[in-house]
Amino acid sequence: MQPFYFGTSQKQLFGVYHPPGTKAARQSAIVLCQPFGHEYLRAHRAFRNLAVSLAGQGFHVLRFDYYGCGDSGGDGEQATVEQCLSDLASAVDEVKDTAGVAKVSLIGLRFGATLAALTASRRQDIDRVVLWDPVPDGRSYLEDVRDLHDNWLHDRMGTAASADPARVELLGFPVTDTIREQFHAVTLMPFPALRAREVWLMVSEEQTRYQTLRSSIEAAGVSVTYGVVPGDGDWQRLDSVHQTLLPHAMVRAIMSAMAS
Repeated sequence: MQPFYFGTSQKQLFGVYHPPGTKAARQSAIVLCQPFGHEYLRAHRAFRNLAVSLAGQGFHVLRFDYYGCGDSGGDGEQATVEQCLSDLASAVDEVKDTAGVAKVSLIGLRFGATLAALTASRRQDIDRVVLWDPVPDGRSYLEDVRDLHDNWLHDRMGTAASADPARVELLGFPVTDTIREQFHAVTLMPFPALRAREVWLMVSEEQTRYQTLRSSIEAAGVSVTYGVVPGDGDWQRLDSVHQTLLPHAMVRAIMSAMAS
């Protein structure tokens, strides 16, 4: 495990490179695409475990923090969807250079999966894309998080739920006008055209939105494998808002998919 900084001097990004842990290193690299806001905190350990496991299978793996998040430069108010997409593009270029490979696979969770799909639609060097409990629609996602915030606040503090849709923070993370507008503009339906070899849609539970997304991916002419792996994946549960996510079954399923 090798922590380092990359990007530009003005916008430094923190990354952790996991070199192949076997002598038979694969000529393949993977970038892990983190989720947004409080879900980033919940998934941090799971992403570390996934990175270590994939490196143990011989993959070059890079996980990183978007600008304004985690240990990267900037603060939360500077985070935007377009900045995250730019950061992900930088991460792809970085791991290609480090590993000496021509193509990179992307594994994204929640809004990180959405960013992975959008990035793959803009590039020709993406091999596989794994969408883990993806966010098909940015506007609906913010509404879900807003509802969760209000319910959590009422449950823990007895504070009446706020009807203000322009709240400047949700579950402790800032939501500026800019990022709100950009979230509202994000959708995976219709699914963007990809040059990736295949897409894996891996979900923790059956939902209508995932079936609709699956149909949208197929309509775009993209090869998609759909898998339901029951486990930790109810992102709207009040008692799980600040709990660490450790979905061992999903990690194993993703590792199996990447090894195929």
